[in-house]
Amino acid sequence: MGLRAVFTHGDITVFPIDHYFSAYWAARRGNSALLDLPDGLTGLFPNEAVLRDLAGEATGTESPRFAIVGTDYFAGVGGQWAAAFDGEERLTPDEASINQALAALGVRATASQDEFDVIGLGGFRSSPDHLDAYVGLCDELGV
Repeated sequence: MGLRAVFTHGDITVFPIDHYFSAYWAARRGNSALLDLPDGLTGLFPNEAVLRDLAGEATGTESPRFAIVGTDYFAGVGGQWAAAFDGEERLTPDEASINQALAALGVRATASQDEFDVIGLGGFRSSPDHLDAYVGLCDELGV
C-alpha cells in the first residue's frame, strides 16, 4: 500500500504522505471520492478518501481514526493545515491546527509540551525521499 511509518508514539503512528502519494493510490484503486475537508486548504493538501481506506488497512478497522497534517514553512514563516477523522466524520473545525487534530485523536498536551511536541513531530522536518517517486508515478498515470 506504500505507507512507511517513520515513528510511533503510543497508539499514534506517523506515515508521511503528500498529495502525489494520495492521488496515485486513488487512481490505482479507482477511488475518486474526496474527504470532507474545509475550504481554503492549500491545493497540495491530500484530500483523497483513499487515505481513509489506507488508514483502515493499516489499523485493521473499517472506521479508522486518523489525521492529515501539513506545514509549509521557510525561515519561520508559513502555515499549517490539519484535519482529523473518525471514519468519514471530520472531527476538527474548518481552520484546525495540528494540535487540535492531534487532540481529537487523543494526544494530550503536558505542562511543558503541546500535542505536536508530545508525539515528537518537531523532529520531523521534511518529507522522506521515497515520496519523490510518486510525482513520476502520477505523471505516468496522467493524474
